[in-house]
Amino acid sequence: MDVDVDVESEMKISCKELRVLLLHEFRFGHKAKEATSNICGTMGKDVLSIRTAQRWFNRFKNGEFELEDLPPPERSLEVDFEYLTAAYRRRS
Repeated sequence: MDVDVDVESEMKISCKELRVLLLHEFRFGHKAKEATSNICGTMGKDVLSIRTAQRWFNRFKNGEFELEDLPPPERSLEVDFEYLTAAYRRRS
């Protein structure tokens, strides 16, 4: 039974699946550029940028192996009501 593979078709891949592939490439000792080439060669030419691979490889080098997105840093909202009141009064 022969199976034809359409290399030109883009495969649908989740971000987490892509990160698993990046971690796999990292553990094989590949560089980010080589990993990008390998992944794009099998999953589709625009599925991954070199810069994205470099960011993830840097995380892996720093011992960060969590593949989920990091939550955005929480920003505390501090309002200086005295400043706002003074500014409002100056406008009036």
